Order: sequence, then structure tokens, then C-alpha cells
Amino acid sequence: MEMLIKLVLFMMVTISIYTDLKERKIYNVIVVPAAAAGVVLNTMVRGTEGLVFSLLGLGAGLGLLFIPFAFGGVGAGDVKLLGAIGSLNGSFFVFKTFLATGLVGGILAVIVLIRQGNLWSTIKRLVMSLYILSASIFKVNTLKSLEKAEYHESLPYGLAIGIGTFMAYLVG
Repeated sequence: MEMLIKLVLFMMVTISIYTDLKERKIYNVIVVPAAAAGVVLNTMVRGTEGLVFSLLGLGAGLGLLFIPFAFGGVGAGDVKLLGAIGSLNGSFFVFKTFLATGLVGGILAVIVLIRQGNLWSTIKRLVMSLYILSASIFKVNTLKSLEKAEYHESLPYGLAIGIGTFMAYLVG
């Protein structure tokens, strides 16, 4: 049963990476059944303890990316993908995946900026944005304003989540 959970996880992540790179979408038809499979399989293996394990993982995965989603930093598919990962492998694993994903996402973003030749201009804009944000404490800003930036190129975050998941497995 444990092997089946791993198989579902790796198939879901691999398909999600592919569709996010190719179509810029992570499909519900992939992540929702995988999340449900996590709940069912973990319950079959561990009973009530497995159900709690899976639901806590699902909640942790959804919760970890909710704020970045609310501010426009990631898409809903990214949130659901991390939730499904948590449903399959629990909250501790999804937290490790989240940390590895942040590291990978930062590295990928820097690579994109270097390839575009926009690293320094982006750093300057971020510093200026932090200054303006700190000066206007009561103003609500979102990350969506970065999309309108002159040099914007979005990063398919499903790739970072996928690599982060594989890294979390390698770390143990």
C-alpha cells in the first residue's frame, strides 16, 4: 500500500510538472483524485490514525500556500497540488516539500532573471517596493502588481513544487 501511495504521488507530480510547463495549468482532474486517494489509502493502511494523518497533511499543504495565493503569488493549482502532496504523505513531508520548493523557486526565479538580463533592475524594484510598502503601512498591496512590471515573466511554480517534492524524498 505504501508503494501505491508513492506511485500516486510521483505520477501526480510528474503530470502536474508537465502540464504546468506546457499549458501553465495544474488540473483538478489530476490533483483532486490524488488527494482523495491519499485519504482513502492512508485510512486503509492506518485506520483512523491514517485518516487524521492525511487530512492534516491536506490542510497543511493548502494552508502553506494560501497566503501567497491570496496575494497573487501562486495559482490555485499550485495550492491544490501541495494539498494533495500533503494528503498522500502527511504534514511533516509537505512542510519539507514547502521549504525545498521555496529554495528551488528562488533559484529558478534568479535563473530566469539572469537569462533576461533583468536581475539588477528587479532587485532595485523590489527594494523600492519594500521602501514604499514600509512607508504606507495601511495600504494593502498584492503581488499582482509585479505582473504589470515592464520585465515580467512568470514562473510555472508547479515545476518548483515538483522538484521540491523530489528533494524532500531524497532528504528522507
